Amino acid sequence: MKETHYNTDDLIFVKKKRLNIKNGRLVEAAGEDKDLVPGFPVNKTINFNEGLIVKAIQYGMVILINYAGDKDDYKGGRERVIYPMVIGVNRNTGNMLIRGWHLNGWSVHEKRNTEKVWRLFKTSNIKDMMFTGDFYRMAPKGYKLNDRTMTERIIAQADFNIIRRNQQSLLNEGKIELEEESKVSSDTSKVVKIDIRPTDTELNLRDPWTNTLMDKSKIEDTRITIMKTIMGNEFIAILGATGTEGRITKVFEDKKLIGTYKVIRAIIGKELLNTKIVNGQYLFKLYLFSKVIK
Repeated sequence: MKETHYNTDDLIFVKKKRLNIKNGRLVEAAGEDKDLVPGFPVNKTINFNEGLIVKAIQYGMVILINYAGDKDDYKGGRERVIYPMVIGVNRNTGNMLIRGWHLNGWSVHEKRNTEKVWRLFKTSNIKDMMFTGDFYRMAPKGYKLNDRTMTERIIAQADFNIIRRNQQSLLNEGKIELEEESKVSSDTSKVVKIDIRPTDTELNLRDPWTNTLMDKSKIEDTRITIMKTIMGNEFIAILGATGTEGRITKVFEDKKLIGTYKVIRAIIGKELLNTKIVNGQYLFKLYLFSKVIK
């Protein structure tokens, strides 16, 4: 039976991503390279598109926009990460606008990076945009239906009953999962169980790209957890998992317990470029993360 999430808990959904080895290369499991939302690829820069922003609102998608405000001297655009909540047109100016919850990015008015504030964006100033692969589920404080700035017409606005229904469909199709299901839990007070798969290779932190499973072009998506046995001095590296330092973890391989480990270090994205040694070690047996065992 599929788990349902029609409730109003502030859950975080992310793209479901599992890794396989094919011809000595690391690939996503079959079907996972397809768009989560048809026509709106993940982590791909595209031009502004009204129809896709409508989809983003209907699915609760977190969007990165490259935005050049009217008063910004830098016309190349600056990155803003937003929850697009409303798109519509103002009668007085004729401008198509997006009301967005600005998660983070540069504010020209305040001359600094700002976080978690409401902003209006002229669609004509959006240089390009990208779907981050993440979803929002709850209305930020201050959100109101029937935005009064959209005096000409409202094209689309966030209806959280629709958002939860669409996200549930993606969950049922196996396209997304709860963020916590791709992590070695952040609660260090409990023991978690995970399943991993061997790669029969080693990870050399001094030169990780010698391992053919490592792809430097996808470094931003790289997640590696370094673990050490509780009893003994054996280390492993798990590709595709994000652990919390200090977390005690029972590690299984094909349902067989191989040991109890402690998370020593999580390496995310470009941190890998500057991480050459962990706990005096630089060479680790490399495994692939499979799932959290419940």
